[in-house]
Amino acid sequence: MGIGLIKQVEIQNWKTHLNSKFEFGKGTNVLVGSMGSGKTSVMDAICFALFGTFPALQQRRIGLQEILMRKPTQAEEAIVKLGFDYEGKEFEVERTIKLKGSSQAKLYIDGKFVAGPKPQDVNSEIEKNVEISYNLFSRAVYSEQNQI
Repeated sequence: MGIGLIKQVEIQNWKTHLNSKFEFGKGTNVLVGSMGSGKTSVMDAICFALFGTFPALQQRRIGLQEILMRKPTQAEEAIVKLGFDYEGKEFEVERTIKLKGSSQAKLYIDGKFVAGPKPQDVNSEIEKNVEISYNLFSRAVYSEQNQI
């Protein structure tokens, strides 16, 4: 497996994040904040961008609609954009969750459109190109809060 680097994540109307952007560099990156400030939401957004799900959603502890920001008003859609590189290729994935209608996803590799708008097509391409499945990622890479 080659080395990959998550470069940035942008989230709009995602849980408590109206419009947040995080940039990451080589080495250790740390999210610091008080309880309830949205740190776990950022990690869930990264997992969702990659695989179209995250542990709480996969285990049905929350529904897709609960991801959409509710305050001060109900958001109509949430968007997650993730930029990362893997084995010398630049990846950008964008996923949109809609209050009404179908969710959509797009995957670009080196600036070229590769898959979408069906989320399953993007999932398959990411798993094929990054050589890791959601199950392996959720067990070996992303450990959910209080589950280590």
